[in-house]
Amino acid sequence: MKAYQKYNHVFKLGFQSALEYRMDFLFSLAAAFFPIMIQYYIWSAVYGKSDSSQFFGYSYKEMILYTIIAAVVTRIVMTNVDHEMATDIKDGNLNKYLVQPLHYFSFRIFNLFGQKLFFYSVMIVVIFFVLIFFTLYYGTPLQFQRISLFFITIFLAFLLNFMISYTISAIAFWLSEISFFFEMTGLLVIIISGGMFPIDVFGPTMNAILTYLPFKFTIYFPTNVINGKLDMGEILQGIGWQCFWIVVMYLVSRVVWNRGMKRYLGLGG
Repeated sequence: MKAYQKYNHVFKLGFQSALEYRMDFLFSLAAAFFPIMIQYYIWSAVYGKSDSSQFFGYSYKEMILYTIIAAVVTRIVMTNVDHEMATDIKDGNLNKYLVQPLHYFSFRIFNLFGQKLFFYSVMIVVIFFVLIFFTLYYGTPLQFQRISLFFITIFLAFLLNFMISYTISAIAFWLSEISFFFEMTGLLVIIISGGMFPIDVFGPTMNAILTYLPFKFTIYFPTNVINGKLDMGEILQGIGWQCFWIVVMYLVSRVVWNRGMKRYLGLGG
């Protein structure tokens, strides 16, 4: 079987699996909705619903738009593969992939695309409705050029976040119980990626430091592409940084996994 046929089959299996767990999809939507409502009331109290006020460089409507888009983008770029991969390593399930003509990295990313395709499509529709609402209610300009660039940045953000998760999951080669570690790092990554609030709240020094790390380019950057906070030069520069970090994190993941495989015992499975 040719490579593209194998991974096309993996993609279809992932898509079928996603359709079987429709309640999980509904719960994922609810999980994205409640944080938005909480932050809406928090920022409304801070601003007093006055658009003349500015906090961290954002007006009231810009902060609400950022909050909604960032919550949706977070759900799009989150891969949640680290727990599955850690289980494969810990329980020996990785064995079946090693003896098959499959590349584990390729299997995971194609399977993930299949699992998340329908969910991503719905999230993109949600973003369009949000933009249309803000255009009609607040007069926020809807620029189709930015929407096109947003699709590019969100795809690159997804790949980058997958590389980060793939690398972090390799820690399971060295630690037998790391579920709490994943919870801790997951929350930290979301915060410094701008998933809960703009990283501008950390101040210019921390913002400058985060510019030289990959995390802000997974949530903060795509969100500010679509809400109009970045000019064209900054968008193109950010896309360049995304591509750079994808390559870097891929190379790092290969090094970490190759070293981890030397420690892998293959017990169980």
